Amino acid sequence: MPLQLVRDAAVEPLSIGDAKLHLRVDIPDDDVLIGALIAAARRFAENLTQRALICQAWRLVIDSFPGPTLIGVPWGKTFTLPQHAIVLEKSAARSVTAIRYLDMQGGWQTLPSAAYTVDYTSEPCRITPVFGQIWPIPLPQIGAVEVTFTAGYAVPVTFSGNTMTVPADWQPYSVGDVVQLSNVGGMLPAALSPTTNYFIESVVSAGVYTIAATPGGPAITLLDAGSGTSLVGVVPEGITSWMKLRVGTLYQHREEYFTSEKSGKVLPLPFVDRLLDPYRVVF
Repeated sequence: MPLQLVRDAAVEPLSIGDAKLHLRVDIPDDDVLIGALIAAARRFAENLTQRALICQAWRLVIDSFPGPTLIGVPWGKTFTLPQHAIVLEKSAARSVTAIRYLDMQGGWQTLPSAAYTVDYTSEPCRITPVFGQIWPIPLPQIGAVEVTFTAGYAVPVTFSGNTMTVPADWQPYSVGDVVQLSNVGGMLPAALSPTTNYFIESVVSAGVYTIAATPGGPAITLLDAGSGTSLVGVVPEGITSWMKLRVGTLYQHREEYFTSEKSGKVLPLPFVDRLLDPYRVVF
């Protein structure tokens, strides 16, 4: 099932400054090169794990809806990938923005969101019709169904006054939801700390929130807007640590290799890519 990248990550999960600190480079001569290596390492990690690290927009193009069925899922099964489910092979899905299909007259139709249900908690993400309905019958030709969605561990946000603004195509939050924040290339607003549990205190408007330090507590007064790129969500340290090793190998031909005492050959360390094992999505 072909996945098409519609919009790539707006920022890399590893800053050039952090990469240079790992590489022990203190001059700006190779900043462009190091930035390109960071992007290459991120894409390789995403391909190995079947994940998006920073929010990306994707389009899944398939020839037809799966199914049909009216029976839902098998009774008694605790987890299934039912035959009538659309499976999104890029995790973690955050928002299904549209499901479109070609009708029998060759025109694009958008399926109402009330006609299907999305399980964002599972990896891979599953989409099925709501109980009692089936998928519509599209035009019988290739590429007749499209699903657009966003996926990622984290998404860039902006702070203004006491509010946090999240992009419209990211998952919506409700009062009481737990969020964690992170930053690339700078600092969070002075009142906030990375990888700390905060709670949505109020929904000011669509995508605009205030946050609190405790459930039901008062909104945090933000002392400034921060610097660099602030994000809601956290890319796991295991992935960014692997990225540093990969950038080190690409930049200076080290990190992932060792010289065998017996043969004198330069060999790859077999465990490096295993750092990504906890984050791989298995289909």
